[in-house]
Amino acid sequence: MKKISGLVMGVVCLAASVVAHADTSGSGNLRVIGTIKPAPCTVSISSGVIDYGQISAASISPNAFNPLQEKTLPLSVNCGTAATQMALSVSDTQAASTVAGILGTGFAESQNFGLGAVDGRRTGGYSVRLSNLSSGGASLLPLKRTSSVAAWMYSADGRVDKFPYQHSWSRTTSPVPALVNVVSGTINVKAVINRGSALDLSKDVPLNGLATLVVTRI
Repeated sequence: MKKISGLVMGVVCLAASVVAHADTSGSGNLRVIGTIKPAPCTVSISSGVIDYGQISAASISPNAFNPLQEKTLPLSVNCGTAATQMALSVSDTQAASTVAGILGTGFAESQNFGLGAVDGRRTGGYSVRLSNLSSGGASLLPLKRTSSVAAWMYSADGRVDKFPYQHSWSRTTSPVPALVNVVSGTINVKAVINRGSALDLSKDVPLNGLATLVVTRI
């Protein structure tokens, strides 16, 4: 019995010795993180307002659509100092008020922006067109595609289609968006008033079109 007790005590002492000499150091991790963000793109459209002023009700045809003169505003897009490919999308916040076919022959309904409605009577529509596009003094040509995953195509007339269409610009007719950081140009807007018979011309009928332009890097 004494030998057994001695063996047990020896094992206990050995275990204690191992614990006493174990490595007691620790470790930790240091991560260095962050993100270099490109400068946000900005869109400037001068005052942002196309104003047709006061339109005489007597000048409105009761049985035909009533086109108004085309008006323009300067457009500027700036994406900072680094050149990039850009895509411009235009959303129509008055899409529910469009009048089918009001823009005339050659226009798609995706190019028909609404002018709002009064008491459920739709006021009319307008088209948007890009022209005089340039960057650094060099001319650019308009491009468009039907969505963010579709192929780009050359847009000879520069007409703007509503989102999900996207628009861009190229240095040649090759449908590849140019690498640029600043783009300037002209936005051309042509409004068309609905037939007078579809409106209540006994009271004021405001033109209330509103579109949102968004530029993204691609």
